[in-house]
Amino acid sequence: MVHVMQPRHERAASPMTDALGWEISRQEACGYLEHLQREATMALGRAVEIRLEQGHPAERIVHVAREIRADLTVLGSHGQDGVTAWNLGSTVQQVLAAGPGSVFIVHSSFVAPAVVSPKRILVPLDGSPRAESVLPTAARIASAYAAELLLVHVVQEPLPSSVLRSAEDLDIVRKLSSRLESDAKEYLEQLRQRLTRQVGAVRTLAVRHANERRCLLDIVQRERADLVVLSAHGSACDPTRSFGSVTADLLSYSMVPVLVLQDLPGRQLHAEIGEELAPPLRASFPPEAL
Repeated sequence: MVHVMQPRHERAASPMTDALGWEISRQEACGYLEHLQREATMALGRAVEIRLEQGHPAERIVHVAREIRADLTVLGSHGQDGVTAWNLGSTVQQVLAAGPGSVFIVHSSFVAPAVVSPKRILVPLDGSPRAESVLPTAARIASAYAAELLLVHVVQEPLPSSVLRSAEDLDIVRKLSSRLESDAKEYLEQLRQRLTRQVGAVRTLAVRHANERRCLLDIVQRERADLVVLSAHGSACDPTRSFGSVTADLLSYSMVPVLVLQDLPGRQLHAEIGEELAPPLRASFPPEAL
């Protein structure tokens, strides 16, 4: 568990940080982390590590994740400023842009039950091996909590346009969409049969929709999913982006927790992204007055 103390001069117009005030804040932060550590240790039955960092929050979070080679970074959608007009807080956006590995985002307005136990896990699939790579993890979570696994595939519904306008052309693409929907149902059924050996309840859903991202968000709400599990990229993988467009939309707009498993090795991903999108991190620093 990591907490980052940000010097006041970075958040306000004050040119320096008061040494006494900083030390008081540091002790309060230590007490806060130690309290969480005790609670987490009792809940997990094993040791929990804590780190108190100083500096820019996103930079320090990314630095620690790289230092300990974290497999998963868990974040709330917004920090101490609370939910704003932005779908994700600035710190979360920066961590997603530069951070390594997989991420688990919980929207700050999400109200968890007294006992956090997912009962329905939604897995979007586009038919690619990348998207399917999350199935073993999703199945293990579903099996551990006796949750239902819902496999979803969205077929693009064609819309009339200046290019697609003749009745004949529209009829052709609609027939193709209908055939793809039928193929998608068969594809999902094969996955369902394979997964039922490990998961008690597996359901499939193949739908046609003009907007895949909007459709998935609607399904999450309509099916009352407790968790969404998906790959960082799908069939149209762009290695210059940490997350594909569908994944980025779910991270931003889903009101339920989203677990994204990074399918690209960190070295390959950041080599493709380049340093211009992942600025070098500053070292942790003490307040100037100290």
